[in-house]
Amino acid sequence: MRAAAILLLSLWLAACAHRPGPEAAASVMQADRDFAARAAALGLQVAFVEYAAPEAVIFRAGVGPIRGAAAIGESFAGAADSMLSWEPEAADVAASGDLAYTWGWYTYTAGGKSSTGNYVSIWRQIDGRWRYVVDLGVPAPRPK
Repeated sequence: MRAAAILLLSLWLAACAHRPGPEAAASVMQADRDFAARAAALGLQVAFVEYAAPEAVIFRAGVGPIRGAAAIGESFAGAADSMLSWEPEAADVAASGDLAYTWGWYTYTAGGKSSTGNYVSIWRQIDGRWRYVVDLGVPAPRPK
């Protein structure tokens, strides 16, 4: 009888678990927009270091994974003449509420040439603030 009661209580608690509401997705979308605004205002190096989780990994075209905020910052040294702009299209947040992803389109401009593509960022909440743990972009033409 006791085992049945524990089983029923466990099932009831599991049924009560819920996914975060739309405000959670909105908050990570806003973090991504703020990240993009910071990059536009202060440059890629500052923004990518500031928004990185300590164990962050980024993937850039033609470069293997770059691990850690310091290495990520170094990878953007000398990128003052380049511009990366992006806007998240959508986000989803894990049931735990502390892990999420955003994806969208980016435009990269350097040396007078521009390219576009898609990106996905995986975010983790650290001390109440969203920080990316993985950032990946792939070249792709924008749909017409």
